[in-house]
Amino acid sequence: MAFEIKDEKTARALDEAMGILVQMHEDGTLEFLKEAVHVFSDATSYLTDPRLLKIFANLSYLLHIVELIEPTILSVMFNNFARELGKEFTPELLKNPPKMGPMGFVKALSDPEVQQGLGFLFLFLKVLGRSFDQSARQMATMMEQVESKLAELRALREASAGETKSS
Repeated sequence: MAFEIKDEKTARALDEAMGILVQMHEDGTLEFLKEAVHVFSDATSYLTDPRLLKIFANLSYLLHIVELIEPTILSVMFNNFARELGKEFTPELLKNPPKMGPMGFVKALSDPEVQQGLGFLFLFLKVLGRSFDQSARQMATMMEQVESKLAELRALREASAGETKSS
């Protein structure tokens, strides 16, 4: 396909662009860009998957909960947790992790630090359970409202259908 370009400026620009495309083709950049377009297209379809969007929504709720906690307390807790984790989880430990049987588990329960960690964990679980209970009550109320509205709409539809038959 041949084009006749009368404008000298346009012809030079197209010639330069063609040179760049040839160079990109020769060094593999053009092939890389074609693959990147396919990857980007696939990634976009994954990011718009309703299941992933639901996960993101739930993560935003979790982040909102974290925002409600006093930032200084949270920062201090996470910094101390990370420091202590670094002390305990050495490369040697990860190569040969400790094994614990039932008796070791019972013995670990007498450790004050384990007791404090379990206390925090059980407090977290208590709050989680309470929030599930509140959510269940709220959902039950919402479902009752939806069912009530649907019953009203059915009654209106039936009344409207009855009026149409009698007309």
